Amino acid sequence: MKHGLMLMLALLIPSRSIAEDQVQPMPAQLDPIAAAQTATTRDEPGQSFRDCTDCPAMVVLPAGSFTMGSPDDEPGRFDEEGPLRRVSIRQFAVGKFDVTRGQWAAFVSATNRETRGGCFWTGRSGSKPDAAGSWRDAGFPQDDDHPVVCVTWDDAQAYVRWLNQRTGRRYRLLTEAEWEYAARAGTTTPYPWGSTATHEYANYGADTCCSPLAAGRDRWEQTSPVGAFPPNAFGLYDMHGNVLQWVQDCFAPLYTGLPTDGSAYETVVDLKMTGLLSRMTGTSSCSYRMVRGADWNDPPAMIRSAYRNFGPGPGATLQDYRSTGVGFRVARTLD
Repeated sequence: MKHGLMLMLALLIPSRSIAEDQVQPMPAQLDPIAAAQTATTRDEPGQSFRDCTDCPAMVVLPAGSFTMGSPDDEPGRFDEEGPLRRVSIRQFAVGKFDVTRGQWAAFVSATNRETRGGCFWTGRSGSKPDAAGSWRDAGFPQDDDHPVVCVTWDDAQAYVRWLNQRTGRRYRLLTEAEWEYAARAGTTTPYPWGSTATHEYANYGADTCCSPLAAGRDRWEQTSPVGAFPPNAFGLYDMHGNVLQWVQDCFAPLYTGLPTDGSAYETVVDLKMTGLLSRMTGTSSCSYRMVRGADWNDPPAMIRSAYRNFGPGPGATLQDYRSTGVGFRVARTLD
């Protein structure tokens, strides 16, 4: 079994989070923009909207079904991308971009959320944790239009709870199935733009794993501003490359027995793994969460629509797993 799931996790890793009860919520009243849009937002596919001043821009995706995973003959395929199965997706809204550093800063300011260091793969530390590395200082140039990095799965959950309280809407992370549906945007090729990786459409690394590369439209060795590359057919940016994106699902090594209705897989089971993943034996499936999309350091095979990964890596937990290669994008359940 080829362990594509494992490869980048040995490279892109952690820091520390804070307890959930330290999040200080906004007052109960809705943001004025959210209050105004409560009566006017229409859930039509392709519509773009924003529920509050600092909220992510969202796009309504149509309901549909698609084949999730990759065929056996797809170049670069890993075994974890199968077996192929047909999945149905309900209409929902998804962030047009990854959550940005500026949007995260607004959340931190509003909630007095503590920032802690200890992020892997900063510009100073390489594969070792950087005590000074955090979302405020990734060790390489970033501004408020870059995706936020060095955030844990728990951090992402705190952010969506804040959005929910601020807007009165139902924000959340995407499920793994929703992510692949959104990334493919109706395509069946390895990449939404075709069968061959190109730096004209995404920020990713060199052809052999794993090192950054700036080429063509991709002028960045690390993260790039969101929206720097063309969108897919759903109007979504940076689904491939730039940063990996946390999703809701617990770890599953294959798709066998997983939901086909687009919901998240969150069944708690004791894992029995072999080979490179044998360290996970005896731990819980929900001690790990899936990440999708690949990052600025990954080779072409890892930015394919079907590629899967998970966190945390060895020695880390969901509460302290941070990396400059990992951010997140939000979804919103539609009424």
